[in-house]
Amino acid sequence: MASARKELGKGPSPSLELPPSAESSSPLEEMQARHRPIASSFEPGTFDPHPALTNNHLQTILGVYLRKQCGYISPGVKGLQEFLVAVQDVAGNDEKRTDESICDFYDERIRITTPCDTDFFSVDVRYSGERERAYQSDEGKGLVILVHGLESNSNSSLSTDLGQAYINQGFDFACINFRGCCGTPNDTINSYHLGFTDDLKYLLKTISDLWSKGDGYEDRPIYLSGFSLGTNVVIKCLGELGEDALSLYNVRGAAVGAAPFDNKLNNLRIDSPGFNKEVYGRNFLKSMKRKAKEKLDQQCDGDPNTDLFDYGRAMSAETIAEYENAYICKVYGFDDNIDYYERTSCKYFLPGVAVPLYIVNAEDDPFFDPSCFPIEEGVDGGGKAPIKMVRTKHGGHLGNLFHQRREGESRPQTSWMPTELARFVGHVHAFGR
Repeated sequence: MASARKELGKGPSPSLELPPSAESSSPLEEMQARHRPIASSFEPGTFDPHPALTNNHLQTILGVYLRKQCGYISPGVKGLQEFLVAVQDVAGNDEKRTDESICDFYDERIRITTPCDTDFFSVDVRYSGERERAYQSDEGKGLVILVHGLESNSNSSLSTDLGQAYINQGFDFACINFRGCCGTPNDTINSYHLGFTDDLKYLLKTISDLWSKGDGYEDRPIYLSGFSLGTNVVIKCLGELGEDALSLYNVRGAAVGAAPFDNKLNNLRIDSPGFNKEVYGRNFLKSMKRKAKEKLDQQCDGDPNTDLFDYGRAMSAETIAEYENAYICKVYGFDDNIDYYERTSCKYFLPGVAVPLYIVNAEDDPFFDPSCFPIEEGVDGGGKAPIKMVRTKHGGHLGNLFHQRREGESRPQTSWMPTELARFVGHVHAFGR
């Protein structure tokens, strides 16, 4: 199957001269060299939020609740009025405040049994046209696979907004729910973590095997997308696969938001005393401790002295790092949380990326250390990998809301970041035709 696939950029291009491969180059370097012009030729958009609504915590928190209503607003006083109306509307409507628990966005849920029949994860699919077969519609240009963030799922407002953005570009869309995140507990002690690429790779293999059988299936391109922890997983996966991402699985590119490049540095931000720890850290801990209790009951017969993880320390953890030492490191075999961060942080996997990748971060993201933005690994910093990196001045963590819509400008159906990431996938796809 790999031999029949056309490498991106190998066809003639009227506007780009592709660099020749050096004789001494490795297959990875040769593929990177051919794909660099695709990434470098993309023109990033400009995020222009209303000046009264740039606060990073405002962007971060309201991104959950107002993404559909306030992705775009008018400039000036009119925009503030639109914002206040949206806040009042959501505050007075319980259904809108909890809309992530009920979702009718997807057309199909596919349950994937992991190797050796030991566990499962679920993939939710939305088709851009009429479903013809699994993961393919009659009008789909290809498939975009999304990987969600920490304690999120396919039903989140950002997941569905990203899905709609890719649908608008003509792609079928699938969101992989990490184990235990689909609303049904999974069957083992395992769930997921920052570097857990196993299920994404298995899904790529499953789809590749399915599409290669014939039976009406077309060997269509696949693109990856992700946000926050999901972005870390996507970048790590691409770096691990190298040129095999394209040659084995027909992954043509990826577009991601909020890349947590260095999790050792980031952990100091989220666990530091103050707003981050009290609001974001405690919210994550509450959710993770609830899942630890569920795992104890389901997999350990409710025995708090289980040797599978340190239940007492997990439940008494006051920081994310303490919880990760007690649960993640015990379950997955990391020495400690520092070993965990150093073995999974996506910045270490950037040099191995072989297909065009677009990364959108915000300079004021409260979760991430602003000193780490490895632009030197991308096309604009002299790196070999075909990576385009952009860092907006504002946006918070996965916010990028309240983008000012100019007079006469039509309002996109999806918020700024999903629209931007989908534009990049459309740009890459145009080169592969």
